[in-house]
Amino acid sequence: MVEMDGLMNELQGVFPEVILAGIGLLVVLGFWMMVLTVQVRRQKRSIQRLESKLGKGEELKSLLESDQIDGDLVIAHLEGIHTRLSKLKGRMGLVRYNAIGERASDLSFSLAFLDENKDGIVISSLSGSQGVSYNYAKPIQQGISSYRLSKEEHEAIAQALQPTIEMEDGDNASPHPMEVIQK
Repeated sequence: MVEMDGLMNELQGVFPEVILAGIGLLVVLGFWMMVLTVQVRRQKRSIQRLESKLGKGEELKSLLESDQIDGDLVIAHLEGIHTRLSKLKGRMGLVRYNAIGERASDLSFSLAFLDENKDGIVISSLSGSQGVSYNYAKPIQQGISSYRLSKEEHEAIAQALQPTIEMEDGDNASPHPMEVIQK
């Protein structure tokens, strides 16, 4: 009981500082919320202005060429989006095969994930006869790995590099934003 009284006395001595620190933290958080609220309102107004200009069917190209919108800023933003999208590992190739012989089914596989620069990873899983599975992951740079690749891994990479969606003009890669605007 004596220990409990000593602990209570120590806490009562520190209690005002804890309360002041809590109030200070609340003030800082309140100020930060006000700043964020102002920024969100500004962005909402900018979006509403842009929507009102585009909502009437006005073409984006003519709007960018006018003085109403900073076209260079929009183009820089589109180029940034294009750069980030090209780095996504959106190209995939899957090859299933039988790694152990005639009695098993196609439980083994090689799966390649690549981006537009042919960078990514190939993952292989070799299933054995008694439920044992061996898994491997190998990095791919420019379509080549520093590790030895199996025939199936090469096939998975080749599948991932195949064009998936043809655009109207026959190009299978996504166009650069400047090419779209200049057409």
